[in-house]
Amino acid sequence: MLRVELDGRKMDTRAIAHQHLKEQLGLPAYYGANLDALNDCLGEMADVHITLRYGNALRNALGVYGQKLIQVFEDVARGRADLVFVLMD
Repeated sequence: MLRVELDGRKMDTRAIAHQHLKEQLGLPAYYGANLDALNDCLGEMADVHITLRYGNALRNALGVYGQKLIQVFEDVARGRADLVFVLMD
């Protein structure tokens, strides 16, 4: 299983957040850098364990958008054994 660590402190704007996600998760060049595109790309991933560290820093920087971003990870991972998401505040 691939293990990926994301750093909420490095995601202080929407653009930077999506760039960090693209780099760390190895998302394709056509990644649309929005929540719908993230949902689609995560849905295609398998055998991955994703840890988001400093979730509070992400929420503080991006507010409601940061919470929605976290929710995308939680929703995609729900009920799946092949994609695990762990949030560490």
